Amino acid sequence: MNTGDFHPKVFYRKLDSLLVRIGNSANTKDVLSLVLEELVKFFGVELGIKSGSIYKLRFGSFHLVEGPVGDPEGLWPVSIFKNDPVFGLLFEHKSYIFADSASSPWGINCVAVMVGENDQFMLVLMLDEGWQRESLQFTLNTIRSTVNYSRSTSRFNADIQEAYEIQKSLLPRNDPHFKGYDISGRFVPAERVGGDLYDFNILEEGVLSFAIGDASGHGLPAALLARDVVTGLRMGIENDMKISSVIRKLNAVIHKSQLSTRFVSLVYGELERNGTLVYINAGHPPPLHFRDGSVTQLDVGGTILGPLEETIFNRGFAFMDPGDLLVMFSDGIFEITNSDNDMYGTERLTDVVGQNKGESSAVIIDRVFKSITAFRGSSIFSDDATLLVIKRVE
Repeated sequence: MNTGDFHPKVFYRKLDSLLVRIGNSANTKDVLSLVLEELVKFFGVELGIKSGSIYKLRFGSFHLVEGPVGDPEGLWPVSIFKNDPVFGLLFEHKSYIFADSASSPWGINCVAVMVGENDQFMLVLMLDEGWQRESLQFTLNTIRSTVNYSRSTSRFNADIQEAYEIQKSLLPRNDPHFKGYDISGRFVPAERVGGDLYDFNILEEGVLSFAIGDASGHGLPAALLARDVVTGLRMGIENDMKISSVIRKLNAVIHKSQLSTRFVSLVYGELERNGTLVYINAGHPPPLHFRDGSVTQLDVGGTILGPLEETIFNRGFAFMDPGDLLVMFSDGIFEITNSDNDMYGTERLTDVVGQNKGESSAVIIDRVFKSITAFRGSSIFSDDATLLVIKRVE
């Protein structure tokens, strides 16, 4: 695989789309059939996957029940006894990559993953030259966790209302009052609870902190991760940590926690009353800075939070003059589509904001959502949608 062709944001968005579909599937076999086809067809280049098959445990042996999908070359035993030495590794680690130094019933350069209740299923993938261990392990562990979680979601139905109340309590109850600025925000979840987040805090006299983020997927898992992100940011702020340290620590916590199979894009910034702005963009759609008839993107920062334990986040700087606007949004704003499958896009968003630049921040948000409603027609929000506007008025 040519690592120069690997684009983390695109890759994780494709993976997120697959995770959502996993959660909507009926049973483990259907889920694994979907996963197998998607991994071979759409992730083959990024992950170095040539082909794959599904095995199911029956009467003390794992039997081939689907595949091979993709390149049929390779060793595909029809059945493997459960006492085969290979299962000592698999039951211990749940997934294992068999490279040149390890033998398996399928030969070398393959990976096997145990999935389902009591590890009833096994997904086996043949690998091409150039496969990347870190990306492959992260993807397969994420899929395994999501498949297993989706099989047990019924037990969490009673917790949905509680999660909704938790999320509602974490979002700002009112728009902040920050002298010299007009600020407003709005969050529209795709489901009862969602993965978008935003927050405002007055750190000290003359400094406002703000954040907007998007936890992968939506529903209960995304809401719980969003809760942890907001809590982590507030704890960092309370401990007077520097902006880079806050984000670096938050990334490490997400990576090491039980929710590290998910990921979060985030923009965190600190705005001084005089207009000085320092921020970090961790893989989130860049906020738009409207000033003097021009629009610039705030895109300095680093990668998405969660997948990598150690990563560097750079600080970006900007300055807001009176009359300037800072517009922040999640994917759900510009990715909404209409009946013709056309995307709303950032260009329409920029046009609507520019046409209403003289209005208050709350009115600008109203106009944007009215524009989205007119554009999408009968289409529904398929993702959480969040929009924040900070306007310097003096």
